[in-house]
Amino acid sequence: MSGNQEQFITLSNANGLTASFASYGARWTSMCVPDKKGHLADVLLGFDTIDGYKYASEHYHGAVVGRVCGRIRDAAFKLNGKRHELAANDAYGKPVRNHLHGGIEGFHRKEWDAKRLMTEGGDEGVVFTLFSPDGEEGYPGNLSVSVTYVLRADNALEMIFEGVTDAPTHVNLTNHAFFNLTGDFAKTVSGHLLRLDACSLIECDENLLPTGRVIDLQNDSLGFHGDMSIGEAIARSRQLSVNDGGISQAYAFNEGTEHSIYLFDPVSGRNLRIVTDCPSVQVYNAYLMDGSDKGKGGVALNRFSGIALEPQGFPDAPNNPQFPTTLLLPGEVMRVKNTYFFGNGSWQVY
Repeated sequence: MSGNQEQFITLSNANGLTASFASYGARWTSMCVPDKKGHLADVLLGFDTIDGYKYASEHYHGAVVGRVCGRIRDAAFKLNGKRHELAANDAYGKPVRNHLHGGIEGFHRKEWDAKRLMTEGGDEGVVFTLFSPDGEEGYPGNLSVSVTYVLRADNALEMIFEGVTDAPTHVNLTNHAFFNLTGDFAKTVSGHLLRLDACSLIECDENLLPTGRVIDLQNDSLGFHGDMSIGEAIARSRQLSVNDGGISQAYAFNEGTEHSIYLFDPVSGRNLRIVTDCPSVQVYNAYLMDGSDKGKGGVALNRFSGIALEPQGFPDAPNNPQFPTTLLLPGEVMRVKNTYFFGNGSWQVY
């Protein structure tokens, strides 16, 4: 089906969970899961219509972000001795000069082709595909990418990114969903608990660009060890001065090839475990939301209405050769897998 044939594509499982998606940006637009009393509620910030996503001040709700998510310093990188100039669209901090989330017309603004699928085990899914031509937003090489979403019988949402290119290029894809496990978007996520697998902070400057330093957070609350609320962990950090409770930080997982991120709402009992093979995760608690966007049901999306947990490669890897590379070469297949396990009950760290 084309992106215009079905605005929202909804998957369901035998336990009553539903997940919805849209071809515009290959977005994950809703996720309805039960609380500890069995009451279903949507835990993804978003909008009731596609136009809501198109015209919101926050462009990235639930979208696949690329070719390269995050920021690229000076909107340029060198590859095989050639400098590639990218679209400069980042207005954070200083005057616009950096590249953000794939550019002005990044993957979040594209109409992806969609096709429903059924796994051998009977799980419902959908695959979105996109072709990005050589030179788009300044990136070299023709790139074909896909994202496959499957809602599993074990109440997990599986997300797999794949890509191939005909010339060397950088690719770093993520999903930019904002979670609020209360199911009530008028409430904040500051009372949620967050735990990250053993990790270090990828230090960034005032423009949210990496300095090249990686900082151990074993003894700092900003490491999110799961022992206090998000709001308290940010307030008690001795490592960083944060923006009045706001955080937009990248974390590097320290070891292994599979990593976990845990989120828990102690009131509803809903919990989320994200398992990823990405080397880092971006944590952003929506501190720039100001209520100007009206989300589902007309609820104003204010500061801390949600939290984005974005598994990905290291930020600005094209300009930091000491970081794990995001370079994709002809003949290779880029494959990234993230699995989102939803549950309810007590705060469990597996």
